[in-house]
Amino acid sequence: MRHFLILDIGGTKTTAVVFNEEGTPITNFKVKPSRTYEGEDAVFQNTVEVAYEILAAAKITKEDIVGIGVAAPGPLDYKTGMIIDVPMMGWKNFPLGPKLCEEFGAPVFVENDGNLGALAEATIGVAKGEETVLYQTISTGCGGGIAINGKIFHGHSGFAGEFGHISINFAGPRCGCGGSGCFELYASGTAVTHRMRRDIKCGIKSLAFESIGYDPNKVDGKILAEAAEKNDPYAIDLLTQEGYYIGVGLSNLINMFDPDVIVLAGGMVKSDKYFWKSMMNEIKRHACFHVSEDRIRISQLNDQVVAYGAYVMAKEAIDGTL
Repeated sequence: MRHFLILDIGGTKTTAVVFNEEGTPITNFKVKPSRTYEGEDAVFQNTVEVAYEILAAAKITKEDIVGIGVAAPGPLDYKTGMIIDVPMMGWKNFPLGPKLCEEFGAPVFVENDGNLGALAEATIGVAKGEETVLYQTISTGCGGGIAINGKIFHGHSGFAGEFGHISINFAGPRCGCGGSGCFELYASGTAVTHRMRRDIKCGIKSLAFESIGYDPNKVDGKILAEAAEKNDPYAIDLLTQEGYYIGVGLSNLINMFDPDVIVLAGGMVKSDKYFWKSMMNEIKRHACFHVSEDRIRISQLNDQVVAYGAYVMAKEAIDGTL
């Protein structure tokens, strides 16, 4: 039985899991903080440690691994496994793939996490069998990916799918990417957190804020979702506004690609029942043609979608079908 080591290195946490060749996880998904901002060596060592921990949980050694699939933040060079520039990781021209290959003695395949989300949804997820699939995650940031006929579309330079950096307001604030008014600055979980902190300081009352004693340092999407479940007007209004921004961003993607399906994933998407209507209203307003609601789908793999995509990538690469 062949085994695949899968690593999903995120800005907040790193996840490790072992898959068998049939695509079934044989361990739990082990999660550790990524140790971001501690420097490249600390982040890499943390990744190695969680990898060995999951191998021990699977009762196998690195010699039993036939391939390693790695999801990582970009920009990166998927052909060489080189991380080009990720400041929060301390990675600049960091040879992640080669270093993992040296450590574990197995072929390593590195890909942008958004691309792997698209690959997973197009091959085994809610968009399985669809021709053109766009993947949009709405969590800490707003990553994206494109899969066409079950294959990742990288574009000319390898960076296609940076949907979070499509501008929805050219007069908006500057983004770390160098642009202005990027989708990510309005629709991401980070953007929602910033609004909540602002509103606490402005004296706005909400069950969400009561639950944390009106401490702006404790706000997150979870307290907003919990307050919405209790019919808190502020929470529902903020999530309705979130739907507006998501809808504006998705309408741009629809007009550019006319995709068969757009799959949404990420922490903010778990509150879709509160933003769905306003999202669809904006899509109907801005899309150049009719878009049925069943073309926008919520990931069922969600928190694990990128890991599944990394498995699909690694297995296809080993089998020569990538």
